[in-house]
Amino acid sequence: MSAARWPSLRPPARPVSAPRSPASLGYRMPGEFEPHDATWLAWPGEVTRAWAEPEAITRTVAALAHAVRRFEPVRVAVDPAFLGEAQALLDPAVETITMPVDDIWIRDSGPTFLRASDGALAASLWNFNAWGEKVDGHDADRTLAARLAASRGVPGYAAPLVTEGGALHVDGAGTAIVTESALLNPNRNPGLSRADLEAGLRGWLGVEKVLWLPGERHDTITDGHVDGLLTFIRPGALLFESAADPADPLAPLLAEQRRFLAQATDARGRRLEILDLVRPPRRSSWSPDFCAIYVNCLLVNGGVLVPAFGDAAADARAVDTFRRAFPERAVLALAVDAICAGGGGIHCVTQQQPASP
Repeated sequence: MSAARWPSLRPPARPVSAPRSPASLGYRMPGEFEPHDATWLAWPGEVTRAWAEPEAITRTVAALAHAVRRFEPVRVAVDPAFLGEAQALLDPAVETITMPVDDIWIRDSGPTFLRASDGALAASLWNFNAWGEKVDGHDADRTLAARLAASRGVPGYAAPLVTEGGALHVDGAGTAIVTESALLNPNRNPGLSRADLEAGLRGWLGVEKVLWLPGERHDTITDGHVDGLLTFIRPGALLFESAADPADPLAPLLAEQRRFLAQATDARGRRLEILDLVRPPRRSSWSPDFCAIYVNCLLVNGGVLVPAFGDAAADARAVDTFRRAFPERAVLALAVDAICAGGGGIHCVTQQQPASP
């Protein structure tokens, strides 16, 4: 997400409508904790290489791919210009798929995979517009979702709204959580009401209820993606990243968001069980956009990959929290500062493809 910022926003591209929603055809987005066929990553493209340390980024993406491969198959979308580099740094067990790619944020630019009761897969295509036309150079990424789905023979359904995968979390049992600041932002969906957006989310996620968190409008990149706040442990239970330090600038907003979640009920009428995950202490060496967020993690088959930020006590506390949340999974902490410096974390650069029985 780290790239040139534009002083003013161009009007977002208008969403492309579809005659039938994937939900009407029996598809839904599974919870991330459900079994996967594979996890997707995107190899650093030209936009990523404009960052300060492109070599560190490519090494980190390769290390992340190998960490995921310990648990499940990995597929990496690679721009043809960098295929040789990717194949040199990636283990042969990592599958590379050649297609135009600008940047590494495949959670946002890639498809959201859906599954039907018979195991058939489909994909929701969110009309990615570079986070409200904030950054330049993402022409290939605007069509990445459709090309990636087509590469696996998966039908793609263009949604009637603009958003990103990182702005959405689902429990796989009818509930979605989003933030007002991202989806209701006029830089994505001008003229669409909350009811319009809920209809789109129901149709393209297969959910019954949408919880709207108050968001972080001071987030200059994503406008407050929900994957920087929480992740579902299972239906009815989630991890929420809270601030232990009352001097943390985000402490009041995080407290407001947690109060909202504590009072909310899911699609089954249950109060949400919340396990608090304490944010790492902020370092002066980090840029304002540095993604110092533990909950921006990835659930994989039998494991969970979490970021480590070099503070031994804080990292150990976070790992312990993840082990309590996911006692049946191995917890693997990874140093991914090169990615976090660009404004995202492990979840932002990965996209799960659910298992198809």
